Amino acid sequence: MPRDSPSLRSWNPTSDRPWTTSSAGSPPRCRLVTASFGEELAGWVVLQRDPFRLVAHWGTVHHLQTRPEVRGRGVGSTLMRELRTVARDELGLEQLRLAARGGEGLEHFYGRLGWREAGRWPDALRFAPGDTRDEVLMLLDPL
Repeated sequence: MPRDSPSLRSWNPTSDRPWTTSSAGSPPRCRLVTASFGEELAGWVVLQRDPFRLVAHWGTVHHLQTRPEVRGRGVGSTLMRELRTVARDELGLEQLRLAARGGEGLEHFYGRLGWREAGRWPDALRFAPGDTRDEVLMLLDPL
């Protein structure tokens, strides 16, 4: 894959998949943002919003994934910056939330992008006997 910047695309599952229907006038509930180098998918991230009116002002980030061979090239950071723009400008959200795996340095990755730790679920993730980690709750506010 070339070493240049990835191209980005924001997908709205409601309009980009003809078999999905939505209620007229309801705001979009999900976005998939992808990054590619040429025809090669480099990574993706999913954003969901809850339709419940009390929490409709924030979204939840799920599944930031990058291919191992492109890590360290800014794909994850680029995806997260684009997702922030989509959340604010297209979905009208005011804040974003996510849960990250503790012990991987992800708090620092997200911190460099303006996120702050809002709390932890101690020992929430068990990978094997004796290998439990915190789930780190992160917040990006304002967008």
